[in-house]
Amino acid sequence: MGEHAVVYGKPALLVAVNLRLSVTIESPSSSFPRTRESIIESSEPVDYIRHAIDVVQEHFQLKELPPMHITVTSDIPAGFHLGSSAAVAVATVGAVTYFFKKIWNPVLINQLAYEVEKKQHGNPSGGDNTAITFGGFLWFRKELEFLKSIWQLPFKLPKNLDHFFLIDTGKPKETTGEMVAYVKLRFTKYELRMKRLFDQNEQQTRRITVALKEGREDELIDSMRIGERTLEGIGVVSKKVIPLIRSIEKAGGAAKILGGGGKADGVGFLLCYHHDPEKIEAFGTPFGFSIRHIQLGEEGVRLESKE
Repeated sequence: MGEHAVVYGKPALLVAVNLRLSVTIESPSSSFPRTRESIIESSEPVDYIRHAIDVVQEHFQLKELPPMHITVTSDIPAGFHLGSSAAVAVATVGAVTYFFKKIWNPVLINQLAYEVEKKQHGNPSGGDNTAITFGGFLWFRKELEFLKSIWQLPFKLPKNLDHFFLIDTGKPKETTGEMVAYVKLRFTKYELRMKRLFDQNEQQTRRITVALKEGREDELIDSMRIGERTLEGIGVVSKKVIPLIRSIEKAGGAAKILGGGGKADGVGFLLCYHHDPEKIEAFGTPFGFSIRHIQLGEEGVRLESKE
């Protein structure tokens, strides 16, 4: 909770989920001569991965990088507002930094990944890369461009609230960067109204955080519903998915957009909460949307080795 409002100094509750992306870097072998350029095998944009490498190279003032064999695999669908670009940035920065400098510093990884994200989103809050780096539940606030407040919250999801689902409403036609720019235009035109919506969003972000910590299901559902209404007021929830959200609410659950949202068609994934999984499954059929159970509060970036 807190998407879009977080760009304007409001807090966001960020949570890592159990979808992972891996970046593997290997030295040249007999089948990969040193005279060749680096090879990148990835379903993610190669130019973005190269940009992440450039950011690391510039930070450490490395004059020249030897060729590498880089492989990127991902469970995170790109363009669905689940933080796939931030996952690419974090994992690539972490892998390249360790490969060349043998440094594993999540704070530095997060800092450099934020610089990488600026290429993708223009004016990102830094929230996505922070959640992906540190994992778990995070309270995040961007006070100033050079001042971000990050608290890793000292709790895990209570077992009685382990009923979250992702509903695939289709890939948005708009990128996160385009949606951020759209909200900026609306803020310029309707400043007082947008500020009021951001204030209401902040209230629900706080309520959700307490509800998750203390296992209060009723308050969780109520605050998710109200928070979703603020996002609709901000203008980032397409008319295509609002009927589905209302159906879930009528059945006793709650659902909200994740990330940038969308205007014209799909909004990527909805985060849905309902205590009865069978009822959630029933929602997918009439709307043609796929549904999957998701776990909240998962581990952030980690270093693995084949050695």
